[in-house]
Amino acid sequence: MNVTEQSTAPADALERKLVHHCTPTLAAIKPANLFTCRSAFSPAARLDPSRATAAALRGDELSSALRVCRAKLAPHGVRIEVLARRTSGALVYVYRPTLLTRCIQEERVAAFLRAEGYDPASLSACIEKLHRRICGTDLQSQMTGRCSFPHEIGFFLGYPYEDVVGFIENEGENYLCSGCWKVYARERDAQSCFCCYKNCTAEYERLFGEGVPIECLAAVDEDFPAIEAFRVAG
Repeated sequence: MNVTEQSTAPADALERKLVHHCTPTLAAIKPANLFTCRSAFSPAARLDPSRATAAALRGDELSSALRVCRAKLAPHGVRIEVLARRTSGALVYVYRPTLLTRCIQEERVAAFLRAEGYDPASLSACIEKLHRRICGTDLQSQMTGRCSFPHEIGFFLGYPYEDVVGFIENEGENYLCSGCWKVYARERDAQSCFCCYKNCTAEYERLFGEGVPIECLAAVDEDFPAIEAFRVAG
């Protein structure tokens, strides 16, 4: 393998993960997605290094890959942040600032976030606070041995207000159905949305596999997303 191949391999691996986990954001039919980019030094990787290194990225590889992917996607309105670094891997947040700002400034969402100490008028300040909240709950989980997470993150992923609040009030129980998130209201709308995301992801993965660059997949009009093209039965 030559030097160029070595330098592009991590970016190629991250791009595949972005298409697999974040297509709704790339397609501008969702404001944000979140996934864990598995670390080459996670416990699972140490148990089976030969298997893990193919799917995982080392810390230095991830940093390099992030730089490449950010440069490709930023001109098309897509941003990438690492919200936390854990032993299992990095928590990668992919979002469209324009769409996300609309979500967090919706009246009910903004009121909820303000009550939690966020400033919906500043997207960067909100994301920074979310980062601090996740790091804080991660530390709390380590100290208590009980899983903890800031559930208002649902608003930063574009989940419906009723479903985020319903999840919090019901502590994750008593939901109507579960897909990309747990649903507490308008079940049919949610199921249609899940199907749309699934179909969109399948189409983007097909295109990416055929050689369409990720920056082309992200080159869409945020005001006119092609969401109806994917509203078919999965």
